[in-house]
Amino acid sequence: MVLQKAMQGFTEKIVGMMKSERLYESQGGPIILSQ
Repeated sequence: MVLQKAMQGFTEKIVGMMKSERLYESQGGPIILSQ
């Protein structure tokens, strides 16, 4: 299903964003300025 593939890609993108944000946060970076 096309919708299922799109949802999977979207979820992976969100997970990747969350991971990079956590990485940034653990380094003590300014999260607000990075948005």
